[in-house]
Amino acid sequence: ALAIVAFQIAMLCEFVKAAEVDLSNDNVDIKYTYRCPRDQVECDDTADLNWQGWAIFAVLMVSHLLKDIINGTKITILSAKNRHPRHDRLRFFCGGLLLNSVALFTLFVSTIYNRAIATSNTEVIMNAVVILFITDTDEKLYKILMAISSEWVASVSRGKTNGDKRDDSDAYIRLEDVINKNTVLENDLKDTNNEMKKVRQQMKEMQAMLEAMAASSAQEAPTRRLSGASTEKER
Repeated sequence: ALAIVAFQIAMLCEFVKAAEVDLSNDNVDIKYTYRCPRDQVECDDTADLNWQGWAIFAVLMVSHLLKDIINGTKITILSAKNRHPRHDRLRFFCGGLLLNSVALFTLFVSTIYNRAIATSNTEVIMNAVVILFITDTDEKLYKILMAISSEWVASVSRGKTNGDKRDDSDAYIRLEDVINKNTVLENDLKDTNNEMKKVRQQMKEMQAMLEAMAASSAQEAPTRRLSGASTEKER
């Protein structure tokens, strides 16, 4: 992890060097956007960068870096809890500090590099995406390790020894089985509840029909009695 962080910072430092305002150095990427015609007293700025480009830049920075900053802050706060052992608290503090440092340094590098060389909205977006890709190096490496051996990554993440690796793997598999069975039971329970709701709805409809039939029969009974009485009188 420390090697990956050092690699990320080293790559970001290259962008810092390239953004230095030193026109005598051919290795910098800074662009001079002012054009000064000989027949004019004032110089014209040829840059097409406007507030829309910086707004898109801000959205990209927030969507990619805010999560790391929040997680780093939470881990740093967690390191202050006395319920954790001292070595865990130190590990939490260092991890949160590194996570926040890399995220804030990435924001700083992206800002100064775009201010130095970006002359259009599309250049701001491209530069931001390239620099943000550097911060995803740790996730890419983690996915590679997971593809090679997910059990080894899980055992290292839990800080277990090689002797406990098999036990942890079996426990992890059993835990997954329990989770899967619990998910199946929850789905079955949801289906049962839905069926019960349908049955209740059908019972309500049948009850309403019976009540309507009873009311209709009650209204027809007096009419039948009157018709029967009139028939007897005629006889």
